[in-house]
Amino acid sequence: MTKLKTITKGLLGASAISLFAATNAFAAGTAAGTNVENTFTLNYNVSGTPQTQIDNTGSPTEFTVDRLVDLTVASSGDTSVAPGALDQELVFTVTNNGNDEQAYSFVLVNETGDIFNTGGFNITYYLDNGTGGVCDATDLAGTPNPYTPGSGLASIDILADGVFCVVVDGDIPTESAPSVPLVDTNTSLISLLADTLEPGAPGVAGTVVIADAGVNTLTGPAENVLADGTGSTAADLDFQGDHSASGSYIVASADLTAAKAVSIFTQDGSGCSVFPGAPGGGDQYSVPGACVEYVITVENTGASASATGIVIADILPDSLTFINATPSGFGGGTFNQPTPSTSCDGTAGTCEVELDGATLGAGVTGTITIRALIK
Repeated sequence: MTKLKTITKGLLGASAISLFAATNAFAAGTAAGTNVENTFTLNYNVSGTPQTQIDNTGSPTEFTVDRLVDLTVASSGDTSVAPGALDQELVFTVTNNGNDEQAYSFVLVNETGDIFNTGGFNITYYLDNGTGGVCDATDLAGTPNPYTPGSGLASIDILADGVFCVVVDGDIPTESAPSVPLVDTNTSLISLLADTLEPGAPGVAGTVVIADAGVNTLTGPAENVLADGTGSTAADLDFQGDHSASGSYIVASADLTAAKAVSIFTQDGSGCSVFPGAPGGGDQYSVPGACVEYVITVENTGASASATGIVIADILPDSLTFINATPSGFGGGTFNQPTPSTSCDGTAGTCEVELDGATLGAGVTGTITIRALIK
């Protein structure tokens, strides 16, 4: 499963996602619906004579533990992306902090105030296996549960203190607006909002849990008490049975600029094969026999990503005889150049200088210097 392999690789390459759930069962408290009874006894004497015990064993005091509805959504952090990349992942956790089994629905929000919107969203959630309160590759190798964002459908039920590992994947555009390409550090802020539903009907439209109104009844069915806090998205307020957290897609782009310049290295052609060598002093003219120097300059102005798979090809015209060439600043790749003194007269094919498969780091400038004699 390609998607799962990608998730697993990302988690193994970084620290595991710490969850907000405690590791002890029912850390949120006594289970909802529990009937709590209590009795007392009173013993006393009159003139040293024990009297009949007074107690309430026949009519104990009692109350029902109400349903605490509380949850926490947490983000594992941001994801670096390239413009045009598909199925880019953000990972969240949803923890049932309440004291009863619940189901959830999920909504994704493209927040405002960032640079671009992400599209093509899908959600897959996994039930945490409960080992140490950590959402790791083992959890994400469990049973995947696809979910359509914003559908209102109920998830599978999750016990008190249970945790969902929620994987959001989206498609990154190439532009933030028409004719405005995405560039390094551009950001798309995404919030995952989870809403608490009544348990028992996974895969169908869920019933949203609401707070019980009116006078509190000590006995009888458990009443709903909403205790969630404010989350990241604007609609997520206190005591609504929902919670949200945000993660960002951050463009890590290699932004390349390239230019080519020409100069006369030496008018008499001397030192043409030596790098860096000593250029001729004063005015140097482009007469037959002069040494011409071409410099191709490539700069990666991106702040965080390397450009890879760089291929630069330069074909000398027939009026030149190739002498020498050298690259600088690039990493790796294969540098191919003609045999020195190739005439480049078109009878032996093109006279091409090529750098193939090179890398240029963020903030790094690379050059290719080519020398040739004018015929």
